[in-house]
Amino acid sequence: MNRIPSADELTSSEFMSLVLVSRGFMSKGTIPRAHQARLVELGLIHLALGGMMATPAGSMVARIQIGG
Repeated sequence: MNRIPSADELTSSEFMSLVLVSRGFMSKGTIPRAHQARLVELGLIHLALGGMMATPAGSMVARIQIGG
């Protein structure tokens, strides 16, 4: 990935899933599988230790939109 995706590239439900995951380590079943796959593809979350966490880019996207 050459750039950080913007929140505009996500559906509102994908964005809400990102915001949820950006709060901290979550189990894989916390958000829909389709959202999980898309957010991983975009580099906004990563899977680790049986769960998922926001990447630094994912945390930034979640914060920018919430604060903006």
